[in-house]
Amino acid sequence: MSKRMTGQRGQGLLELAVILPVLLILLMGLVEVGYALRNYLVVVNACREGCRFAARGRFSDQDVGARVISAGGVVRLGNPPSDVPFLRTHGTEENTGVIVSHFYMNAAGEVPSHTTWISGVLPNGSGGVVPIMADDSVLSPGSVQRTQLVERHSPATQNINATREAAGYEQTGNHIVVVEVFFMHHPLWNTPFVPLPDPWMMRSMAEMRVVTDRGSLE
Repeated sequence: MSKRMTGQRGQGLLELAVILPVLLILLMGLVEVGYALRNYLVVVNACREGCRFAARGRFSDQDVGARVISAGGVVRLGNPPSDVPFLRTHGTEENTGVIVSHFYMNAAGEVPSHTTWISGVLPNGSGGVVPIMADDSVLSPGSVQRTQLVERHSPATQNINATREAAGYEQTGNHIVVVEVFFMHHPLWNTPFVPLPDPWMMRSMAEMRVVTDRGSLE
């Protein structure tokens, strides 16, 4: 009887030794995904907050960028630890890039001009970061495409102007602001057994029509 129990105990230990690495990998993956999702939600919220701020039409692009950073909250870093922004375009361990683009659409629904304000960093492909440059090719995959923006907003602008014209009002243009936030997420674990890209680039984009802020008329 004792030999049988000993054999069962040995079999249990063997099964545990086989399945334990798989369970640990699953647990690590679950924690990693949760951590990444939390960071992504922070980025999305900060991007939307910055776009809502910009759509009020009374603040500079620098103010919009500062709003994005403040909406991301703070973390404690350093030795001794101190509170620093979670989204950092400059300073200690930069991890964020912010692009604010303004598209000025005429009454015909065309975009003859636009402006872009850029601040922060993007990954350099080798685990580090580089400052965002206006002519940097890395912006091509993530930057706003003017053609797509015109396709989204031009019909609405033309319909509004047709209604205004029918009612005897003058036609008006449209001003669209687009805020993009790039965040370099560093995974919690990166082992030879489960190699992960470091950093992961998270991107969020929000766009709104700029309207007159009532506060600017007071």
